Amino acid sequence: MSIFSYVIWLLAFVAGVVFSFFIPEATLSAGLKFLFVGAWGAVLGLVYHVLCKRTLDAKELEFTQSLNEMNRKLEEMPKPEFEPIVPSVAEESEIAPAATESVIPETERAGFPMGAISASEALDQMAAVESQMAEAESPVHAIELAKPVFPLEDWESFCKDILRNRPFAEVVESLKATLPKLFPNGAGVLYMYGDAQSELQKIFEFGEYPVGGDVLAPADCASFNLGEIVVTDFTSEGASAETKCTHLHMHPQGIHICAPIEGLEEHFGILTIQTDALPEGEDLAFWKGKVSIVAATFGLYVANQNLNVRFRQHSIRDNLTGLFNKRYMEETLYREIFAANRHKTPIGIIMLYPDMINAIREEKGKHGVEQLLWELGQRLPGYIRNEDIPCRYEGDVFCVILPGADYKITRERAEKICNEILQLQIAYGDGVLATTLSLGVSVLPVHAGDVQTLVATASAAMQMAAENGGNQVVMAEALQEKL
Repeated sequence: MSIFSYVIWLLAFVAGVVFSFFIPEATLSAGLKFLFVGAWGAVLGLVYHVLCKRTLDAKELEFTQSLNEMNRKLEEMPKPEFEPIVPSVAEESEIAPAATESVIPETERAGFPMGAISASEALDQMAAVESQMAEAESPVHAIELAKPVFPLEDWESFCKDILRNRPFAEVVESLKATLPKLFPNGAGVLYMYGDAQSELQKIFEFGEYPVGGDVLAPADCASFNLGEIVVTDFTSEGASAETKCTHLHMHPQGIHICAPIEGLEEHFGILTIQTDALPEGEDLAFWKGKVSIVAATFGLYVANQNLNVRFRQHSIRDNLTGLFNKRYMEETLYREIFAANRHKTPIGIIMLYPDMINAIREEKGKHGVEQLLWELGQRLPGYIRNEDIPCRYEGDVFCVILPGADYKITRERAEKICNEILQLQIAYGDGVLATTLSLGVSVLPVHAGDVQTLVATASAAMQMAAENGGNQVVMAEALQEKL
């Protein structure tokens, strides 16, 4: 089977995963979804295996028929017959000994006319001609010149580990064993996020020489910022100066292919493949295609593993920032407001938005924005009380719920967050990430009496702070003053 057919199979599998993901839980539970995905992958794998086997059987039959046809042609070729020519005594006397010796060796001179060759020499010449014809026409020769360049057996073994949802460590070991067979005469390294989102850690490397260091800053790889495969060709003049990947200094020669490991709009790592020279019969486009297949397949596996972790955590955490997500925030807010109304206690809410988010997106790219949001998610809990609940509301907007906090406490906490973030400088590549905040504050029962009004007034106050230039705290009563 061709690479195109495998890509079709992979797209069919991904379509099944996406389809199951969007089925409502009321219709199909999470457990049944995973069962459906497993069954879907098994069926597709069986169909692909059957198609591959049929194709290989057809090729084998065609190869056998070609060999039989070649043998038939050789048998039909006329065989030369050698009849000894015995000259008469008179003719022998006319042949000069010197001339005879110049044409025929001493051991084979008797009984042969001038210029004749022995039967053994004739057979040797005929065998040489037949060998050349067979080499030119034989399909065996063609197969040797076009050896398979995609090891399907090794790749299928790796895919089986993924479809069986094997543990991450086992899949990584399988990938490490498969890559040298997919990329002969190449070397490579796989980077993935570790404990911190600010750098990527080396998971493994293969090849006879190192391609990268133990740690990689995401901003150093153009593929991570662009979200697509980037090829750096050091064999062309001026490539070293034009490359956008600044992490290729350990082996700056040959061809480097960098691919982001991502899935479901999440970044997980980078795969870098390098070769000094492409193997015979393979070109750069084919290697780029193989890298794309490996990165996409492994990225979907990691994304699926993350989904499993989220299900185990009851889907209450935002995967990027680590803060509580919008769903948990809304459920908690309903519960806290019910308790506040029952016990006649206040509750405050702060909505905040990074003012420089659009400028960072244009200058640093998507990963720069993700880095800033992650940093805010790590620092925000340190600026509030232990009983306060920090959340990522949606997109670039954060929210803090302050149970029992009155007007004064909520405002002081918002001002503290504003001042702390103003002084924050985040190292990123050769520069820094910095931003100010627009904060909107609403307090129950001063500004609202229910969940919808409390969130709406805080959001509107935040919007007013952003429209007024940012880097400020706006209380909800300012909305009435504006009217």
